[in-house]
Amino acid sequence: MKPALCILLGLLATGCGLTGGSQSSAPTRQETNQEASDKAVVATATAGATKQSQPQMPTEPVKAKAAAAHAGDIVILFDVPFANENHIADNVVEECSDIGKQFSASVIKYAHSNNLKISSAATLPESGKVVQLSIDNVYSAGNAFIGHRKSATVSARYLVDGKEVAHTEKTRNSGGGFFGGFKGSCSVLAHTVNTLGSDVAKWLKQQTQ
Repeated sequence: MKPALCILLGLLATGCGLTGGSQSSAPTRQETNQEASDKAVVATATAGATKQSQPQMPTEPVKAKAAAAHAGDIVILFDVPFANENHIADNVVEECSDIGKQFSASVIKYAHSNNLKISSAATLPESGKVVQLSIDNVYSAGNAFIGHRKSATVSARYLVDGKEVAHTEKTRNSGGGFFGGFKGSCSVLAHTVNTLGSDVAKWLKQQTQ
């Protein structure tokens, strides 16, 4: 009886030992998982901090590179001014305020189609190749119901290193073109200066050949 009891107690002790071993190994696995989770959190936080610490790319060097890329271009103003606003109707000055930008954009567009290197700037440089543009006169009569009667006159001075090479004046009239009856006055004037941009670009091409 006693040997049997000892054997039984031994088996029970072994079972308890096995159970205890299983319990002791669980925390080990939990700690391993926790450590992995902590490492993932640390890695994520580190990556986020690194991303946030990266400086934003400044815009000034980009502008500087763009300016350098245009070195040697013919330069015109981004927004061509009126030669004298007192000679322009108030409604044109106030309502068609983009006409100078539209004229400038048209000159550049058609100059590029004539293989001319040209760019615009807020101010004209004192040296290099420059075209001084101005809108000298704008006539705006009529409307979409009775018909448009618009005209614009512009002038251009081509200078190289401050010395005038050539000068011209161009005038265009417009009744609005296709669907003129559906266009406003400023839209028709935009069409007029667009055509004048083509005229100036062709003239400029002749001066640079």
